Amino acid sequence: MSRFLGAVTGALLALASLAQAETIKVSTGEYAPFTGETLPNGGVVNGLVSRVAEQAGVTIEYEYMPWKRALEVARDGQVHASSYWGERPDQSGLTMVGPFTLDRNVLFYRKDKPVSEFEDITELTGVVIGVTHGYSYTPVFWANVENGSIQTQTAKDDASNFRKLLAGRIDAFIVDEYVGHYLLEQEFTAEERAQLSATQSALMGSGGFLQISLKAEGGADLAARLQAAYDEMKASGALDAARSELSAAAGLGS
Repeated sequence: MSRFLGAVTGALLALASLAQAETIKVSTGEYAPFTGETLPNGGVVNGLVSRVAEQAGVTIEYEYMPWKRALEVARDGQVHASSYWGERPDQSGLTMVGPFTLDRNVLFYRKDKPVSEFEDITELTGVVIGVTHGYSYTPVFWANVENGSIQTQTAKDDASNFRKLLAGRIDAFIVDEYVGHYLLEQEFTAEERAQLSATQSALMGSGGFLQISLKAEGGADLAARLQAAYDEMKASGALDAARSELSAAAGLGS
């Protein structure tokens, strides 16, 4: 009888714990294969964010919206966090958890108009680089745009930038290498893909983070708990295992 009562008590405690699990709202956008409403696990990054949140006893409800708005609603405290972003030039109202990716942005170009390999982005004088509206890239990249060292044209999304590149309206397109190859496979023909190549050189970012709103109630405490869960999973190897599993589900290497 005592074993039966113990089992019942344990089950009730587990149910009570689940009932008390905290749910937070996280703004995000479409950036396959890392984020996406219809992707397996919500994409590699959002899937990993959810695993870390689960470790911290938190459940996430994702709200998909345009990227620019996704960051604004987090900064204003309308949601608890936004996934995922590099470090912002202006981090006011936000604090970072992660990183959930290590950014490696390459330049795609047309094979009949190759772009040179580079050690520094400023070496690409005269090259018009396509960028996507609302994306982070790096503070160094934007500083060189502002001082005129490099030239850019902005498009509404990555697919539009690839179409501009194929049409010869820009010389190169800067994008995460996984995202670029994934999008080409999904939305462009074999003939179109055959016209393009990418640099081995890359502009390295600091990584992609979950940006926690400090204006949302309990934001600082939430950030500390999620980072502690992240660090625990990283130390145990569970983070890398989850990333490998999620990457495989998305058709990527780990």
